[in-house]
Amino acid sequence: MEDNNENIESTRLLKDRNYDDGSKIPVFIYSGIMILGAVSTGTVLGLSAPMIPLMQKDNSSNAIHVGTSEASWIGSLLMLGGMVGGGFAGIFMQHFGRKATAIVSGVPYIGGLLLISFATNIWMVYAGRVITGVAMAFTSLVVPTYVSEISTKGLRGLLGSGNQLGITFGVFLAYAAGQLPWRMLPLFLGCVPVVFVFACLFIPETPQFLILDNKPIEASISLQKVRGKNTNIHRELEGIRESLSANTQSASWVEIFTTPSIRWPLFLSVLAMFLQQFSGINCIMFYFHTIFETAGFKTTAQLYMASLLVSGMQVLFTAVSCLLIDRTGRRVLLGFSGGVMALSMVAFGLYFQLTYAEHKGNLNWLALSSMMVYIVAFSLGLGPIPWVLMAELIPLRGRAKCGGLVTTFNLFFAFITTKEFQDLVNATSRQATFWMFGGVCATIILYAVFLLPETKGRTLEEIEQHFQRHENYESLGGATEQDIAPAT
Repeated sequence: MEDNNENIESTRLLKDRNYDDGSKIPVFIYSGIMILGAVSTGTVLGLSAPMIPLMQKDNSSNAIHVGTSEASWIGSLLMLGGMVGGGFAGIFMQHFGRKATAIVSGVPYIGGLLLISFATNIWMVYAGRVITGVAMAFTSLVVPTYVSEISTKGLRGLLGSGNQLGITFGVFLAYAAGQLPWRMLPLFLGCVPVVFVFACLFIPETPQFLILDNKPIEASISLQKVRGKNTNIHRELEGIRESLSANTQSASWVEIFTTPSIRWPLFLSVLAMFLQQFSGINCIMFYFHTIFETAGFKTTAQLYMASLLVSGMQVLFTAVSCLLIDRTGRRVLLGFSGGVMALSMVAFGLYFQLTYAEHKGNLNWLALSSMMVYIVAFSLGLGPIPWVLMAELIPLRGRAKCGGLVTTFNLFFAFITTKEFQDLVNATSRQATFWMFGGVCATIILYAVFLLPETKGRTLEEIEQHFQRHENYESLGGATEQDIAPAT
């Protein structure tokens, strides 16, 4: 009997090894191509910071007037466009697949940036920002979805975090190009989506979508291409098929909100996006120029270098997160990130309390250090992980619709925090506002400890089965919806 058990275990280990074997080169290549979409997202996110001051200083005959109100709309309309695009992105990806969605997403990037570059009035600039916002919603959904679906369980955290790494690099690229004339800036950044669209013509569709689309032969060919021609893909392909064995149709909206195994992952994903945006990241970035000015960075060149320093730190520590996430797990990194961010926000609020309310003197070092620590902590955890979770937690049948909804909520939360931040400061105070953000950051620890299941080392199919098992148990009267949540 013991020998028989040992043989069974040996067979299982052999199958597991075959499951993960294969060349990693194709996965890295196809993921790298897809992450160019995230870089495109970063370029349009970072565009307004250098472009608005350049437009305000433009004295040429074809200059466009940009005052405080216009500058606010240039920044916020990107999020509004994203909110519109999020719903369409989910529907499009459900019907036409991940590859087609990626290719189509590049078109509004290119069109919107061209419209901004050749604008003759402020309304053309507004329209360009809305159009690029729609493109941003498409790539924000398709990039983490595609990368997650083609990755092995041992690489999914690393490659999935590449989405946020691409975004931060795109922001850095926009800041670095900030010395160009403002009409040249969007033209230069438009090269990224052009390369992205062309490269996506050569990537395969994900096997998950092809099986969902009832194309098993094409799915087998796709998976073989992703894993390498000498890899045994049979067990992995069977795992994907088994996850859809009960129902091969995409989930309806009614199913999404009535099925606990879909509804709970959707809730966890939306909550992660809420915590990300209401942690105060956009408001910290809003203040960083002021903080550097009070710290002695007075000239345009010095402020330019300061912006490169901040965006460069985001790139560096997001890259560190990519290397850590599959070793530490999502929960540990997210909890650590939230704790450090909470302390940084408390210190940042204390700076405003002591400097402006109690006039305690020069405490610029406190503002500068707390801001830097906050950005590092955000880049390590709360920046990349919510996007990884969205692609990991939501079951395949609901991934397109739910992913579009989660993306829409993320951009809605970003719009609210960006647009209403100053009103909140006016209604309370700067220190109270940042202390409130600190409270949200502390909540991240509770989310990671009590709600989030650990997904490190699990295939997407195993994660889906985890939620389905709890749903089946609940249908027998043995569990409540809260029982689905505890980490395992």
